[in-house]
Amino acid sequence: MIIPYYNPGRRNVTFSLFLVLALLLLVLTGLGVFRMYFSFDWTGGQDGSGQLFTLKVRGGNSYNLFEADPFGAVFWSTQLITLLLAIALPWFRLIGGSILAILAAGAIFFLHLQQSPAVPTIPLEFEMLIVLVLYVLYVLLQYFAEIRDRKRFTSLLSQYVPPELASAYSRNPKSMGLDGEEREISVLFCDVVGFAAISEQLESKQVAQFLNGFFSHVSKIVVRHRGTIDKFMGDSVMAVWGAPAPSNTHAFDALSAAMDVQAELDELNRQFEKTGLPMIKVGIGVSTGMATVGPLGSEYRMDYTVVGDTVNVAQRLEEQTRKYQVPIVVSDKTVEALPDMLFRELDTVVVKGRRQPVTMLQPLGLQDAADAETRKNLTLHRQAMEASKAGDWPKATEMFTRLREEWGPAEMYDLYLNGIRQAST
Repeated sequence: MIIPYYNPGRRNVTFSLFLVLALLLLVLTGLGVFRMYFSFDWTGGQDGSGQLFTLKVRGGNSYNLFEADPFGAVFWSTQLITLLLAIALPWFRLIGGSILAILAAGAIFFLHLQQSPAVPTIPLEFEMLIVLVLYVLYVLLQYFAEIRDRKRFTSLLSQYVPPELASAYSRNPKSMGLDGEEREISVLFCDVVGFAAISEQLESKQVAQFLNGFFSHVSKIVVRHRGTIDKFMGDSVMAVWGAPAPSNTHAFDALSAAMDVQAELDELNRQFEKTGLPMIKVGIGVSTGMATVGPLGSEYRMDYTVVGDTVNVAQRLEEQTRKYQVPIVVSDKTVEALPDMLFRELDTVVVKGRRQPVTMLQPLGLQDAADAETRKNLTLHRQAMEASKAGDWPKATEMFTRLREEWGPAEMYDLYLNGIRQAST
């Protein structure tokens, strides 16, 4: 998952220009170039007009810049200090900006203290007021910019993680653990079955439309189940639960998302049919285990992601959906975390890239929701697997043949029957 990053450089330039203009206005006002004169007279209704008072506003100037005497070194030095302050303030955080403003005020005070007895063009009090106004404007600009940037960042981050997690991170970045650490997570890989053949039939614009529809379908379900979209890889989606935000229900949430992706696939296919796109079929692998989570990359690009054996297993399990012709394959570690779910054992294999074998299973739903027929077939399947492992080929063959006809998928049970024939010859 690429953590969105907002570069404040352009914002700081804008703020500096704003403070410079504010400084110019303050200095010109202090010189008397721009003046507003207010006069208030109380008449009490005795002047024949019936008015109780009169208010007059006049504009003008009392200082001519072009005919004035030279301002002197103190004036230009103080203006240079305030100009540098206006330019530099937005590039510092609040503590640094506060120290900078104090130093500028101290430097101006020192210059006025060391000057000649002549009355300065702008009094010391007004110079200090200029520094104070610049500092107050800087604090207000920083405050409103922080709110705006936080909303912008939260909006960007919400495209990758659930909105509530994005809001929590914007308030407290440490809540999502951006330091690398070892943690138990669940990983989901979802891939389009037969994408190469599909892409050959479509134009490039249609391929993009097809993939965007698929990515949107998977992403909204992942976020709905409090998952994080880690990355899109070609026609695959990798999602994570338990990182960046820790979770005690990551296995359940990951499997629930996988089942919803399959359950709601008909809706996506109906949308594709309306636009002339081919039907879509996906395979999903889910794995649970320890992994290293945290930022990886270089100074040019950082990627918050997960690495480790659990990620590798999830990707290999997704590939097995084609072999066994089932929509979802999960690891035995995921099954251990979900005692209330029913699973059908598929096989125990050594996944490429690891030494320890992995038992692959197909999720069938909640135990309480399973009907009698499903329970009956599952019991028969377990007995057939036990007979096969014990080398009782006639019993295993009879049971697998029955399951092939009554339950399916036929391709999966054909694999078992072919394996028995090879082992028994």
